[in-house]
Amino acid sequence: MQSEALVIVMAFATVTASGFKHDDLIVAVDDRLEFLTDGSMNRTLKLDSYNASKLSALAYDATTRKLFFSDRHHLYGHIFSINLGDESHLVEDIVERNTNETVESLAYDPVRKMLLWTDWFNRSIRRVQLVQDHIHIEEKDGIEIVHFLEDDAKPRGLVFDPCMRMLYWTNVYKSRPTIERSFLNGSKREIIIQTDLFVPNALDLDVLDQRLYWADNLREGDYRTFNIERSFVNGTGRQKIYRGIGQFVVSLTVGGDYVYWTDYNLKKLWYVRKDGSSKGSMMLRAYSRNPAMGVVVFRHEPLNCGLLNTPENDLEDMADFQTKKMYIIFINLICLVIVAMVATLTFRFWKFTGCKQTLVSNNSQKLFAFQNFENCTSSITMSERSSTQSEPVSPSSMESMGVNVLLANERHSDTTALFKCEF
Repeated sequence: MQSEALVIVMAFATVTASGFKHDDLIVAVDDRLEFLTDGSMNRTLKLDSYNASKLSALAYDATTRKLFFSDRHHLYGHIFSINLGDESHLVEDIVERNTNETVESLAYDPVRKMLLWTDWFNRSIRRVQLVQDHIHIEEKDGIEIVHFLEDDAKPRGLVFDPCMRMLYWTNVYKSRPTIERSFLNGSKREIIIQTDLFVPNALDLDVLDQRLYWADNLREGDYRTFNIERSFVNGTGRQKIYRGIGQFVVSLTVGGDYVYWTDYNLKKLWYVRKDGSSKGSMMLRAYSRNPAMGVVVFRHEPLNCGLLNTPENDLEDMADFQTKKMYIIFINLICLVIVAMVATLTFRFWKFTGCKQTLVSNNSQKLFAFQNFENCTSSITMSERSSTQSEPVSPSSMESMGVNVLLANERHSDTTALFKCEF
């Protein structure tokens, strides 16, 4: 009995553990990269080959196994890359630093081999195409500007959808914070979220589920209150999945079951379930000296766009289905009304004409025959009784009066029966 109970407990523990499995993560902390496997630190990669100083924004491409990152305090470079499939871990300088330019967030398009980033200082979104390996570009040369934003705009979070070819970013306006999107070439720019936003500092996308996740640092308590929210990529279905205090969110990433973020104030890595079912946030890692400035999911396989859910198309299909359904219901109601009207008119016509059609009486048998006998039987009976009681005729009188009297009496009974049936 005890052994059976032990087996049940172990099976339950196994199912529970498998249901709460964490994603593999890459975290940028100071001058090193941390690799976490199922929530536990697996290894640390210190980037000595180029004198790293303070790593921040991260973007990972599972197709080429390249990790792109920015260094805030590096003297010469802005954006770097490292091939995680290469044991040498050689760091490549991709974009050279120029005066008064920043890199806040990174995104990568594996289809066109395009690297994108937000420039807070110059309120712009920029891109460069990595047409070959070992490329080195100066900031002033070979850089395309996707968006040059308004005067008070401060672009921060950035993410790219390689399946739907859409670019999403957060704008930390002083007067009107927004979450926006456009195509990769900058066309079709639109605002998808613009209400109840304060400092939307971090952004990520669940590509297969087509949902955006972002962290909004509120102005309450000197920006120490924040919300973790999500919505569909068109801005609908907005949902607050967590509200916390005492933290300032720097970066955020979304995995299979969890949303992870780094906190500047408490210097910790946190997570909650992305469906909003968590009762509170849970700490995954704590850092003693400096906070982690970047976090990204370490995907081992490229995205399969064939598994993509498109809520916009689903909503359109649902709207078309509802329209067709209402149309069918409307047509059926019209048909029912027409059938009811025809049945009513038919019944009234039948009732009006059924008792007025009489047949010529059979004088030889002295009987009154009606075509619709069933409807008028009672009336005929009452008529005959009434005429018989009002004008009784004795046999002797009939014999003396002859045939003419009998025929007159029959015509009077016929008229009385018709009058009774009509009224």
